[in-house]
Amino acid sequence: MGEVWSFLTNHIYLPILGGVLLLAVVCLLVVWLVCKWRNSRNYDYSALEHEMGLSERLRIEREQQYEAKRESALLNCQFYLRSMAGQYTMVEQLPNIGTRVNKDWFLVQDKRSKSTKLLTMSIRSSGCPIKLTKTNRKTLKEMLQLIHHPYLLPMDDVDFVAEQDLIVVVQHYNHNGSLKDIIYKSKPYQDVENKYSTVGYGLSLYQIQLYGKQVLEALIYLDDHGINIQGHVQSGNIIIENDTCRLCGYENILLGFTARSHHAIRRRLRDGKDGGDRLAFGMLLYEMCAGCELDTADPTERHLLKCQHCPDLIQILEFIFYNEKGKIPAFYKIRNHSFFKDVRLLQLERNRPPPMHFSSNMKSLIKQSQGKKKGAKLKPKDSRHQASSNPEDMVSTPPKLAEFLHTSGPAYTSPPSAPVPLQPDSGHIQKRSSAPTERSALLRSIEKGTKLKKTYTRFDPRV
Repeated sequence: MGEVWSFLTNHIYLPILGGVLLLAVVCLLVVWLVCKWRNSRNYDYSALEHEMGLSERLRIEREQQYEAKRESALLNCQFYLRSMAGQYTMVEQLPNIGTRVNKDWFLVQDKRSKSTKLLTMSIRSSGCPIKLTKTNRKTLKEMLQLIHHPYLLPMDDVDFVAEQDLIVVVQHYNHNGSLKDIIYKSKPYQDVENKYSTVGYGLSLYQIQLYGKQVLEALIYLDDHGINIQGHVQSGNIIIENDTCRLCGYENILLGFTARSHHAIRRRLRDGKDGGDRLAFGMLLYEMCAGCELDTADPTERHLLKCQHCPDLIQILEFIFYNEKGKIPAFYKIRNHSFFKDVRLLQLERNRPPPMHFSSNMKSLIKQSQGKKKGAKLKPKDSRHQASSNPEDMVSTPPKLAEFLHTSGPAYTSPPSAPVPLQPDSGHIQKRSSAPTERSALLRSIEKGTKLKKTYTRFDPRV
């Protein structure tokens, strides 16, 4: 060992050279590792703002506005829940599960009932007929709590946040979703732009008759007490629980919110207002059969072709939209139609809803929401004995469409695999059998499977 040390002492340059070589190796190793790490990185190109296309910038702006709106709505909801002295606690903020603009949905926990509720916050509509005062809030809440019907979804609470022009509604939470979710086979609490973008599926004849009559009874109950909910009768406002429909959204008409079908129905009714809820009910029957919404205020030939497997439904649609008397039939006449005659509602037979007795403030609120003039009397109607005789309900039937309904109605037959449909009443058959010889020849050609030449109506102009 001493000899080695003596050798290195005499040749001092050797340790220095070794140290330099070792340092060089370490430096080369470090450089190699850095280069390898750099080459392994994936560089994603990010376009600068001035390089983005107009559509991309608009998309980013919409996303930013959407997120800002959700954050603002969440803060408003948290502020409101704190003001309720702990009655509700936040569970989750839901996406836009409905189509109404300026409306947000939340799941909250009710500490009193230990149950989950659906809380919605909406910005006050410009057409809201009432002021957001404590007196009106108390009147509206008491009136909604009087409504008890097996096929109406009860309102747990309604409140106003006057400082921010917000209307708060708390109601029962149903994880199964609405009738529209069943038609489109979608998850109830997804964003509305995603869950209804697919093709829907029509329901069976039995389901259409059962659900239709349940909704019809709920509408009759409201109509008997002077509440006409107009176009808010739609599949998204119908909750399904244990094969039972429960209509919700009837508070919208009292708060001045308009339905998506409002303008189309108003054009169909011309200057009148009565009959909008009955037309909306007919549109609901069509959607349950065809699996898609009616994009006009009344069905045309192309719409009815989607319901050709259900001739009984075509008859009730014809009765509602294009009956012979040229009027929109009253609810009790629709209920007495042969389409619903064999449907029994045992739940309604066992639990008849009690009559509602409104105070003067409640009647005044209803009159304001229905657009009645001050001083007009609000009289409850009995739909079992009264029909609609309002001349404003008069509608005209397009002659070509009426001819299509009367000539091609019997031609609709069920597919071989489908159950035999209910037979129409004898009076209807008798009437159609007396058609002219030309119409009979047309029917015989249809039965033989002859392809009809495409016809054009005023709803389907030539291109």
